[in-house]
Order: sequence, then structure tokens, then C-alpha cells
Amino acid sequence: MPSKREAPVFKKVSRPKPQTLDTPGEVSLHKVRPSPRFSFNTGDHITDELAVIGHLYVGDVAELYQVWSTAYTCAFTCKLMLPGFKPNSFEVRAFKREAALLRKLNHPNIVRLFGQGEFEGRAFMLEEYLHGPSLLDFIDSAPGRRTDIQQAIRAMIHVCAAVDHLHSHGYVHRDIKPANIIVRGGIPILIDLGSAFKLQPGKKPVRAVGTDPYMAPEQCLKEELSEQTDVYQLGALLYEMLTGRWPFEDELMKRRSEGLEGRFPQIKKNQPPSVRQFNSSVCAELDRLILKSMAKEPDKRVSSVRELVRSLAGFLEKEEQLWPDSLHEKARMV
Repeated sequence: MPSKREAPVFKKVSRPKPQTLDTPGEVSLHKVRPSPRFSFNTGDHITDELAVIGHLYVGDVAELYQVWSTAYTCAFTCKLMLPGFKPNSFEVRAFKREAALLRKLNHPNIVRLFGQGEFEGRAFMLEEYLHGPSLLDFIDSAPGRRTDIQQAIRAMIHVCAAVDHLHSHGYVHRDIKPANIIVRGGIPILIDLGSAFKLQPGKKPVRAVGTDPYMAPEQCLKEELSEQTDVYQLGALLYEMLTGRWPFEDELMKRRSEGLEGRFPQIKKNQPPSVRQFNSSVCAELDRLILKSMAKEPDKRVSSVRELVRSLAGFLEKEEQLWPDSLHEKARMV
């Protein structure tokens, strides 16, 4: 059995702490701060109605807390911007765009927004508190980091349903990865829409936003994006779930050059190694589907997330519907 490998530390690869705290009755309210990077101790108030009861994650732009709301009498996740950003900075504008987008979305596989505001000049969002590990933790706990094929397909159909809903509003996610999916009660929930991008004909992104191992070639090159950009990332996600590896892991681990091709091997190679090279239990048809999803040219990939769902459903061993009725109807109409 392959040994569990340690993922290299890339700046863009986040590993948030699983959200496993419950209620203030189970959490010490003594002044505790697990890292000096966090702004607040447990027991501190972000507003009069929000008390910090747990520390979840701190990144380059925001810090996440579990907070108790006296107004709603329940726990939320509070995503609070770090201090020091100018009001009109790229980061602040992206933060506010994320909140505006979440207000439009209402889907069982996407985290829900319950409010937003400012505290001492720092914007914050109040999101539903998701009790469960990330998909990254789920993968790490599997033998050889290889997820059971049927479990992986079920999880992917849920994630695809969330991404399809986002596409129906004219956006691509751009940062689909295991760390941005929380598994609550066995159901994957897509989080962190801060990188979402509004699709417009001829519009190209200013920055290469995303997480290196999962980015589509056109993302890396800041070219025009499409729904197929997320199809590529979904393929990369399923690739990792079934192999325990990133699609171009060998090249990413070497990092011999600092240029674009050194950072993004996916822009010079047509496809990653076969899935079956690392997991012989995967059938040839599923292997071909994953590699097609990750084709270098967008127009050679699976045509849409709905088409990917329909194809994945054919690999389920049982007749069962694992996606919302809306996606089921759309898939039948294709």
C-alpha cells in the first residue's frame, strides 16, 4: 500500500481546519487564540451580537471564525477580512462581489449567506456553519489517498450540481479544489466563491486566479474563460480523488523553473498520466472521461457540467438520483 504522502507547501494550496465545533456549551470561552495571526480570542465579540467560539482558518485575505449569534441563537461561520486593505483594493472588491453572488444563489450544495456588515472598517460575511471535514481531509484519510470509486462519483455529482447552478447565473468558480468543499453529513457543500468570475464575451481575467494544480491552461495564461474551465477543474478533482495525486504532480514537485511552464505544467502537456496508471480499479471508460474533461483545449473537453453529470451517472452501480431535480431535468433535455 502506498504511504500517505505529504503535499508540498504551495502558497495557493490552502488546508483549512475541519469545521467540527458545535455549540458554545461544548467550547471553552476562556481567552484562547491558537495563532497570533487571528485577531480575536474565544469569548471576544466581533459585534454586540456575535461572540467568537472557535477559530477555523486564517489566510492571506480573510480569517474565519465560528461565532455564536445571540440574535439567531445559533452558530455561524464569520468570514472577516484581515486589516490593512484599502477600501477600493482588488481584495475588498472581490470580497463584496462574493457576498453579492451568494445572495443570488440558493442551492443545497452551496454554502448559504445569512448576512454581512463591517466591524472597525473590516467587511465580514455571516455564512451557515458547516459541521464536517473538508473533502481534502476525506481524501487524506483514504488508504493511499485513493477514494472508493462509487463514493467519489457520488461526491462529484453533488459538486457538479453546485457548479452547474453557478453556471446558470453566468459565473465560473475558478477555484474548485478539495479544500473548498465541506462534507456535511456525507453531502459535499461548495464554499469560497471569492474567485468566481462573471463570463462575458471577449472578457479576459486580469489575474491568473486559482490553485495551481487544478487550474485549466486558459486560467494560467489569463485567456478568455468558459464553463469548460470549471469542467477541467472538476476533472482534476476527480483525478485526485481516484489516484491520490495531482494530475501533473511529478512536474509540480520538481518546480525546476520559475517561468509559466515551470509553474503550470498543464500549459505545455496535452494531458496528465492515465488514471489507471495509479489505480487499476478504474475502468478504461471512466479514465477516458476524466482525461477528456482535462483536455488542453477547452473545445475538446466534456461540453458542459450537465454532460459530465450524465456521463458520471452511468458509472453508478445503483439506480439512484443524487442531484437536485433541476439538474436532473436539464440533463435529460440535453
